[in-house]
Amino acid sequence: MKSCSDVHNYLLEQGVAHEIIHLPALSGTARRAAGLLGVSRREVVTSQVFETESGPVVCLVRGDARVDDARLTAALGCHDAAPAPPAQVVALTGYRPGALPPCGLAADLPIVADPGILELPVVYCGGGTTTTMLKIRSADLLAVLGARVAAIAV
Repeated sequence: MKSCSDVHNYLLEQGVAHEIIHLPALSGTARRAAGLLGVSRREVVTSQVFETESGPVVCLVRGDARVDDARLTAALGCHDAAPAPPAQVVALTGYRPGALPPCGLAADLPIVADPGILELPVVYCGGGTTTTMLKIRSADLLAVLGARVAAIAV
């Protein structure tokens, strides 16, 4: 199983400024993470794996939004998209749901990011464990991921 060290090392190798924050309690949801960090949910970015007929894709949205299936399928040009089951998330990424970071994944998966992520200069993402978060500039995050930006959230 991968951890926050893998996230940190990936970003170091890419030369991206970031911080891994160790939390005092479990942060398996955006609401819980925001509360522990003392920030709003819109400052938290959630990473979710969706399965499509073209294969899996990682979706990034603000913590106060959710991925809209219709918007996602339109952005990807496919007919069907559904959240991947937890076992599939672990197999594809090396991380558990609720701790999934946007980078340092076990597989090179396509990433689609909602433009709402860029509304704030700094965001907090899953850090690889349920007690860590990644603090990173939003523009740096999207640049290092090579993410496709598309309106996928509601």
